[in-house]
Amino acid sequence: MGSINTVRKTLNEMGNHSHTTQKFQDDLLDYISAYATQGDCLIEVGCFRGGLTAQFAWLGKQLGQHVHVIDIDPGYMQIAGEAIEATSDTSNVSFHLCDFTTFVNGEGRDIRPSFALIDGDHYYDGVVADIKALLSMKTRPAGVAFHDFSLRYADPDLSKIRVDLALTDTLGKDFPHRKLGEISREGGPLRTKPQDDNSHYHEVGYSEGVLVEFRKL
Repeated sequence: MGSINTVRKTLNEMGNHSHTTQKFQDDLLDYISAYATQGDCLIEVGCFRGGLTAQFAWLGKQLGQHVHVIDIDPGYMQIAGEAIEATSDTSNVSFHLCDFTTFVNGEGRDIRPSFALIDGDHYYDGVVADIKALLSMKTRPAGVAFHDFSLRYADPDLSKIRVDLALTDTLGKDFPHRKLGEISREGGPLRTKPQDDNSHYHEVGYSEGVLVEFRKL
C-alpha cells in the first residue's frame, strides 16, 4: 500500500494536501494507532478536500478500522473520495452527507468508534452541537481530536469562530485534554498575526488542536 509519505506526496500533487501542519497529522495518526484496540471504526467530521480523509483511510485499512466521513458539502465529499481512490481505495470508507448530530442519531447510532476528528463547522454553536452529539453517543470515541483550537479571526464577522471557547464552555474551563500539533509562537509555522489577504491567525501560546478522551468524561 506504500507509505504515509507516498500518500502525502500524491495528495500534494493533486492539490489535496491537508491544511494542517505535519506535526498535527503525525499526532493524529499516532493516536489513531494507539486507540485502535478500543473500537472498530474512525470518524471524520469535515473532510474538505480529503487531505486527512485519505490518510485516515490508508491507516484505517492497515488497522482494520472502517472510516465514517461526515460532511454537509457534496462537492468536498466527491473530492475527498477521489483523494482516497488515488492513494488507496474506498473499500473501508462510508460517506455520510449530513451534519454530525444527524449521523449520531441515525446511521451512527450503534457504531463503536475508536477515534474521531472534529474539523467541520468551527463556529461556536456548531462546535457545541458536535460536542453534545459526542456526549450523546451510546459508545463514545475513546479519543477525539479537535482542530483549530488556536484559530482566531480579526474580522468581527468571524469572531464566533472559537473552537476553544466551545470546548471550555461545554466541558469546563479545566477540561482534561492533550495538546496536538504545533504550539502557536512567533516565527513558527502557524500565522500569529492577521494579514491583509486573509484575516485568520493563531493565538500565541495555544495549540493547533487538542485531544479529549470522551469515554472518561
